[in-house]
Amino acid sequence: MFTDELAPYRGETLETHVNKARTGPLRVMPEYSYGIWRDWELSLQLPLAFTSGPSVSEGYRAELQYIAPHAEQGIYWGINFEVARDFRIEEERFWNVEIIPIAGWRSGRWHLVANAGMEKPLSGASRSSTATPAAKVAYRLFGENAFGLEYYRDAGPSHMLYLAWDGKIGRSDMNLGIGHGTTANSDRWVVKAIYEFAF
Repeated sequence: MFTDELAPYRGETLETHVNKARTGPLRVMPEYSYGIWRDWELSLQLPLAFTSGPSVSEGYRAELQYIAPHAEQGIYWGINFEVARDFRIEEERFWNVEIIPIAGWRSGRWHLVANAGMEKPLSGASRSSTATPAAKVAYRLFGENAFGLEYYRDAGPSHMLYLAWDGKIGRSDMNLGIGHGTTANSDRWVVKAIYEFAF
């Protein structure tokens, strides 16, 4: 989920994304981000899959994200561009591009955000564009702890709805969620975690 969080200008962040469905491999993706300019961030990602054998690379990705200057409360917007070389286990390898508009709103303890994503393979058998929308509604219950729902639709047939917690461990941000598929072709249950290492 893309919100208004960015690495500061000339600053760095390192996140680790982890998710595990009831079936399939454990997926881990380190993500390094650098604030290349004010309100601009460049990120590099390395998706990995862990099975009963050795870990397997599932490609690499680069993202460029812009968030327009905005107040702490109220509306914000931005855009994310991604170019990826995808080669998931037992799937065709291909180049992919994704454009994700970002629209968010904060009011008091509430935070709403929508990502109206669209992706298109640049190689491989299929070249059809696919909508990949995502949305989140969260309520800050106490301190830095917010609870809410997150929805994701992948380029494939997967639709997932997560119950999620956002908070802090020390200076580092944390997101934990448990999700359930909403279509017959979705994973039944998925656990996900995102941990940002603070520098």
